[in-house]
Amino acid sequence: MQGAIAPLTPPPRGIALASKSTPWSVIWSMLGIVVLLYIITQVVVLALFGIFEAEASLTICSIIFLVPLLLLFTFVRRPKLTHLIMATPDITSATNQHQITNSRVLSTPIPTKFSHHLVRDSPPLEMPPTSTLWTVFGITVITAFLGLLPVMLSNNPIWMFIAVLIGVPAWLLGFSLPVHAWWAFSTRHFQLMTSKRDGEQMLIAGMLSTIPAIVINSLLFPLMLITIGIESMEPGSIGEFLILAVSAPFGEELCKAAFVLSLYKLIDSPKRGFQIGFSVGLGFALLENLQYIMISLGGGEYAAFSYSITTIVRGIGSIPGHAFWTGLSGVSIGWYLCTKYGMNSNQIEKDDTKWVVFDGSTGQVIDSEREISPLGQTVKGWLYKPADKVWRLPRSPIIGISLAIIGHSFWNGSSWLIGWLFKDDDILIQLLANLGWIVVMIASLWYIGRNILAAVMHLPS
Repeated sequence: MQGAIAPLTPPPRGIALASKSTPWSVIWSMLGIVVLLYIITQVVVLALFGIFEAEASLTICSIIFLVPLLLLFTFVRRPKLTHLIMATPDITSATNQHQITNSRVLSTPIPTKFSHHLVRDSPPLEMPPTSTLWTVFGITVITAFLGLLPVMLSNNPIWMFIAVLIGVPAWLLGFSLPVHAWWAFSTRHFQLMTSKRDGEQMLIAGMLSTIPAIVINSLLFPLMLITIGIESMEPGSIGEFLILAVSAPFGEELCKAAFVLSLYKLIDSPKRGFQIGFSVGLGFALLENLQYIMISLGGGEYAAFSYSITTIVRGIGSIPGHAFWTGLSGVSIGWYLCTKYGMNSNQIEKDDTKWVVFDGSTGQVIDSEREISPLGQTVKGWLYKPADKVWRLPRSPIIGISLAIIGHSFWNGSSWLIGWLFKDDDILIQLLANLGWIVVMIASLWYIGRNILAAVMHLPS
């Protein structure tokens, strides 16, 4: 009998263990990370603002408040490990019996060698059906709008409390669901299995990219405009236009692309690069939209009502916008990394990881495979195009990021231009003009997005 437990060794390549979880529990846990990161982002920006404004007390207080938040974030993100014991036939071994935990002994019919490993618990991202997620998305956005509507028309503290209590949580849940719908889609239609931890990394990267973007848009670029004589950034001014059409596209797309590149260890193909870029864009849009809706809570005039309505619709449109723009950056970064590592489209290594999902209480292995639903088959058929008819996606990061900047700049700049052209008209005409143009842009974006997704389906994975 073996007298002592064998030492731990590195885990075998290509194996992933995962304890059982439910799709909605994954969503709730990620939503908690979103809230925590939103608070961390705002505190970091306050600290940086204190530095730029020479407000030492603001910076010191922000840092003191930031420390426990970062400790909590580290605790939440700590890896969960599973003790894996493997028995391998070994004719040179002189024993058929091995001691395991809790004073138990395992007897094997042939001589075996035991090895012990610590394997990270990395459950695959199992999402509810995409149709369910989009249904809940629609319901929560409507609920959020109804919860926020009173505060758009009145400064009554009671309505403000109701908005914070009902509208903001519903808004936050609603705008987090497209992220999970995307992971469900990419898993079932692109055959890209993603672990919960990897999904969290993508989402966190997208949200963290808002920090340097905010610094660029709110501090650095305005200071640069002041140095060249442009001091007004008020609505309708040339300063606001330059921030929207120049600073935001360049700053945000470069920051998002940098955080996509920071996940280079996860990018093993152009298709994976697109998935990560798309996810980073969604994470960025999630925090940006939450910031928009918090600003809208300061309403009280009909102008604020117009702004809030426009913000909501733009928020809905910016979700696919940020996703597809950063997806172009991601797919080009994916091609660049594959070329750098000496792989062409026929040599890209496939992920041979074998997923094993088990019930923690019984230890039984669970079959986690799901078939694509009839609706999913319809969506796949609608997206499919022959390989010779799909668009050619960028393979150079310079081109991919440039296309992202151009798309982002046109979205922001044209929206500002519509507002400027109708600024002297009745508030209702302003509202209809803005909403009408946004509808046109969203429809165009979905046409472009459909062709991008059709091209991605033919990429190596």
